[in-house]
Amino acid sequence: MYKVIIQGRLDFGTENTYSKALKLYIQRKEVYYKNEVIFPRHEEHFNDEKFQFLIKRYVQLSSDKYWMNTVHLLANLAQYAISGEIKMWMMNEGKAIKSEVLAPDSEKSIVAAYKKALKILDDSTKKPQLMKLLDTILEKYPTHPQALAMKGRVYAREKDAKKAFKFFDLALTADEDNYRALLWKGKFLMQLERYEDALKILKTSVEKSVAQEPIHWVGRRLKGLCNYKLERWEDCAFEWRLIAKKEFPKGDSNYYWKRAVMVGLGKASMQLGRKGEAILAFDQALHLDSLFDNISQELIEEYREQALGKAGGKKPKVPSKASVKKVTSRMS
Repeated sequence: MYKVIIQGRLDFGTENTYSKALKLYIQRKEVYYKNEVIFPRHEEHFNDEKFQFLIKRYVQLSSDKYWMNTVHLLANLAQYAISGEIKMWMMNEGKAIKSEVLAPDSEKSIVAAYKKALKILDDSTKKPQLMKLLDTILEKYPTHPQALAMKGRVYAREKDAKKAFKFFDLALTADEDNYRALLWKGKFLMQLERYEDALKILKTSVEKSVAQEPIHWVGRRLKGLCNYKLERWEDCAFEWRLIAKKEFPKGDSNYYWKRAVMVGLGKASMQLGRKGEAILAFDQALHLDSLFDNISQELIEEYREQALGKAGGKKPKVPSKASVKKVTSRMS
């Protein structure tokens, strides 16, 4: 038996498609899999009013057989959906040994348009194409949570607060568990230096995401940064200590932000009078790869010397506001 974590939802858009999806689920569950699936009670997850299949968060033990049957069943179910996704993890001794992301992958126009939009979301040169795709999706399905969140993100990049918040809020009305929309909204609030408001949003994003996902740790990093900006050193150190203990694979953005986080943790620890923790954080930072941050090795060594000076009873040199800003300016 293994611990499994499953959450997500699928939207079917119309009553006709929803009925077909429900019929398929019941038939395959009972005939193909003899009810040997993780969710045998379909009535607990199908919503006849919203035309959706929903798993808030499921954390239980399961056999490998039940896991595989459920993966195949939900993969078939996803092909009827026009939006959403279900994520699954199988855990052994605290590590994910299997994972699945089950999302619509059909030839439906809404599905195809969303897949194209997802591919060019971060390409600023293709903004007109992206907006056209999102408008096409929303004309056909106005409550598409991911498309609404994407429009919010585009407007946030343009610093159009009115439109950004409008679409983030529409996305969250359509799906209150849309933690990507929550993260993007929180990040935009940080850019506006509304750190108190950002903290509330980021807290919810972290709670609704799963620790096996990179986005969960992005939320924790940003929560720590909000607390840093607000000079709440204890709360800041709590978030960043969790990141300090976590190993991230190369290719995960959190891997490349960890160096800046460790510098920030060292500085917060100095404010708390925890000189040993500060020195360890700066030592770790000196041996981490840098990609996103612009913190020089010399600056980290300078902070380390200050911590050592404090440890030796000397009064440490207080970092200037400019150097503090340099450490944190690109972390959001």
